[in-house]
Amino acid sequence: MLSLNDNSNNHPQWEEDAERLILYADFMGFKSRIFSKSHAELKRELEEFNNQFTKKISPLQKGDYLKFVQFSDSILIVVNGVDDKMFNLITKASVCLFQVSMSMGIPIKGVISKGVFTYDKKKELYFGKPLVDAYLLHEELKFYGIVVHHTAESVIKKYRDASRPYLNTPIYLERGKVSHFHLCWNLINKNLSKGDLTSEIEKWLEKISETVSGYPRMYIDRTIEILEADKKDFDQVAEENDAEQN
Repeated sequence: MLSLNDNSNNHPQWEEDAERLILYADFMGFKSRIFSKSHAELKRELEEFNNQFTKKISPLQKGDYLKFVQFSDSILIVVNGVDDKMFNLITKASVCLFQVSMSMGIPIKGVISKGVFTYDKKKELYFGKPLVDAYLLHEELKFYGIVVHHTAESVIKKYRDASRPYLNTPIYLERGKVSHFHLCWNLINKNLSKGDLTSEIEKWLEKISETVSGYPRMYIDRTIEILEADKKDFDQVAEENDAEQN
């Protein structure tokens, strides 16, 4: 489980413009929800998501190093820095986001990026190049997952481990499969520790498949393919590391 003890006082104040890690994500199929549900029904769904997600990430918000804002079908999560603690928080918050949304039958995709970012809650100013970088790469994604923009790769390479699993393997983009670091969110359990939720996630995806036909099912097939590959590849890496240590 994530340790919430803070051993550093070197993080900037939120009102300062500073280098930060962010996650931009949004719900898939929101347009069809707009046309197929009443405003009241959709509002209840968004409120239910917000309530569940807020409850899920509340332990991660202790110390005031992580903030998030939801606008319509989009989610922005920001952590106050780029060190190991902030990497840990953005990783665990990303897993929380996917566990809540996918278990509710709301497919989602997102991108983690890094750079100078303004998060001013009082003035409702949330902007910076990392948001543009994340949004543009997010538009290319053709599966349900969390991909790392190249601006954040150095952080992922430095801090990733078995409890915060990322792999640099092929994922589906607009023009085909391309290797990118991405979060193996199926390999973290509901207590946010090392685990394997692949079977349960595939049940969530099966439920989602019952609500769509045609092209959207390609996202489901591709997501399952990547989940299974990540599970196999990460297990192989772990075995190789164990063999080297022995």
